[in-house]
Amino acid sequence: MPLALAGCGNFDLPTLGKGSAASGAPARSLLPKPPALQPVAGGAVVVAAPEGYCIDERASKTGRAPFVLLASCAAISQAAEHPAPGFKGLLTATVGAEGSGTEPINPDLLGGYFRSAKGRAALANSGQAADVSVLDTQVRGPAFLLALRDAGPPKRPELGQARWRGFFTANGRMVTVVLHSLEAEPIATEAGLGLLERFVERITRESAR
Repeated sequence: MPLALAGCGNFDLPTLGKGSAASGAPARSLLPKPPALQPVAGGAVVVAAPEGYCIDERASKTGRAPFVLLASCAAISQAAEHPAPGFKGLLTATVGAEGSGTEPINPDLLGGYFRSAKGRAALANSGQAADVSVLDTQVRGPAFLLALRDAGPPKRPELGQARWRGFFTANGRMVTVVLHSLEAEPIATEAGLGLLERFVERITRESAR
């Protein structure tokens, strides 16, 4: 399980430009408010945005191996009247195949793995274990969450070193959520864990309907 989980959500992020979380303050409305809900995997899982976040439909993939990107609603739409989160970053959710989440999450196994050299290498952008420091691991509700700092080169220059990952199951599928901090707007470790927890709660609640 740890090896499979390590690869979940390890997608290249799209280039950040107009309408992205890295954009400056939007000046006028160009697009309608982006959606806050995205059913994937035939409706088995509903990716649901926490407050202030919306789904970037242009950067998301809803077919096989669903991948959903979320950012500030105002930044995606470039509309000042649309909401923005208190802590700005990039959120992603990936959903595994049917049956990938039939086994319960084992926090002790995952905690030990991600603190090992092999686990830290799997988390690192560079693949080098020395780049990653695991700052905290917690169980919150149905999810195993971890906070880390990656000193290696980021996937995009706008991203900071801080990153958070969460793993949980929904309707028999493994769901991996990730919060990427922005270099210009750092997020404290506990605040990042709280935001990821709210993301998990939203997905779990909407997927249970």
